[in-house]
Amino acid sequence: MAPFPDEVDVFTAPHWRMKQLVGRYCDKLSKTNFSNNNDFRALLQSLYATFKEFKMHEQIENEYIIGLLQQRSQTIYNVHSDNKLSEMLSLFEKGLKNVKNEYEQLNYAKQLKERLEAFTRDFLPHMKEEEEVFQPMLMEYFTYEELKDIKKKVIAQHCSQKDTAELLRGLSLWNQAEERQKVLKYSVDEKADTEAEVSEHSTGITHLPPEVMLSIFSYLNPQELCRCSQVSTKWSQLAKTGSLWKHLYPVHWARGR
Repeated sequence: MAPFPDEVDVFTAPHWRMKQLVGRYCDKLSKTNFSNNNDFRALLQSLYATFKEFKMHEQIENEYIIGLLQQRSQTIYNVHSDNKLSEMLSLFEKGLKNVKNEYEQLNYAKQLKERLEAFTRDFLPHMKEEEEVFQPMLMEYFTYEELKDIKKKVIAQHCSQKDTAELLRGLSLWNQAEERQKVLKYSVDEKADTEAEVSEHSTGITHLPPEVMLSIFSYLNPQELCRCSQVSTKWSQLAKTGSLWKHLYPVHWARGR
């Protein structure tokens, strides 16, 4: 699948935050002593806050992404119809209100673990589906500038309804994680760069100025751009230039070339 320029990728950054929350509750679940009432209640309160944020995230996606896509494509997408968020919130509320002693806590813990495991199994693929299926559809039905505006509104809504500092810190960590991935790929890129340098002596193409290379790349379709991005670090950076994708879209991308 072709990479999407960050400025029009409406799912990845918010999804990073959601995946971070999944990791947190899985970690807390594994460390909670369900025989201890304080631990038990602290976990449920944390889970309730987490799933309220999931619910808020769902509402933002429905209004600012899926709803707009439905209007533009004139198709109904029930992408959030079966994620069980309300049922999970109800489960946490019942645990906080009705569970009174250690015996009930231990019985409740078994049900809680099963329900959380089932939710997680569905929730992570659900986000992957949005990134791999709905993002390309957005690229087909909306202009580059429209998608930039949609992403800005999505991020703004998350910041307005959640602790802004924490969310922005999360997005910053997401960017740092990407940088770490680049470091891990350093040796692979170096090898690719070396191979490209060998090619330079015979073709001289990588000696061309960036603006000339971008002009050449503008004639390529998404699949060809992806292949070029694997040649070297320099070509990878050029292939991700936003103007290339704006040039490709909507004619080439919408036709699936």
